[in-house]
Amino acid sequence: MPNNGWLRLLFILVLGQALILGQALVWPDRIGRTLPWPATPLNARFVAALYCMGVVTALLAILAPTYAAVRVPLVLIFSLTAGLLVLTLPHLGDFNANTFPYRWVISYTLDAVVTGAVLWRLRGRGRSQSARTPIGAVLATYATVAGAAGLVMLMAPSFAVRHWPWGLTPILAQVYSIFFLTFALGGWLIARESRAEGAWIYVTANLAVSVMVIGVSAAYPERFTAGVPTWTWYTIWVAAACAMAVTLAAVVTSSRRRPETAPVSP
Repeated sequence: MPNNGWLRLLFILVLGQALILGQALVWPDRIGRTLPWPATPLNARFVAALYCMGVVTALLAILAPTYAAVRVPLVLIFSLTAGLLVLTLPHLGDFNANTFPYRWVISYTLDAVVTGAVLWRLRGRGRSQSARTPIGAVLATYATVAGAAGLVMLMAPSFAVRHWPWGLTPILAQVYSIFFLTFALGGWLIARESRAEGAWIYVTANLAVSVMVIGVSAAYPERFTAGVPTWTWYTIWVAAACAMAVTLAAVVTSSRRRPETAPVSP
């Protein structure tokens, strides 16, 4: 099934939303225009780096030729937007009429409803029939680490704050948890399929976000606490970047292979 015009339009809208928050990578003071909770410049740029994964994903999805290539990104958009919406709802009482995050709630409600409807309509389609690629173990490991971190941040945000390498609030820890759980979901989905056509967007976007997180972290050395949390932080993200680079190379190699042409019967 081809990646048709209305799917591309959906990803154009996702790109616009991701850019609104992604601009905080350059202008961290602008994060307050959209994010409902206050964030320091380091946290603002970290949030922006996470949203830049959405920027990369949407750009590649707009260019992708088939639905098989964008199926997992659609699942992840639904997971992320629905997760952030559900996380926000219990905190709506913390806002007043002037600070109520109308745009945040409306946009994520629409995103979750629309992407959910698209996935339901196209359910069962877009599963690649190409040969498996040797990336399943790497992505499963990546997904397990991201999922474990996400669960801890979601279920025990105070514990996560105490062990985070820089200053963090519990609500931001839970916001980050939704992204980590989304990374994990994508890794598990693609590890199960392990096919080049459906993997290249996810792997490229995760490589990009890993590099951006390392860059953002390196720009604020004074904000990091000395010791194990900081060393663990850099070790995990450098390992993630290396793993995604190796995986992307494997995906590209796999996509270039062509099945042998069957002999033509006389």
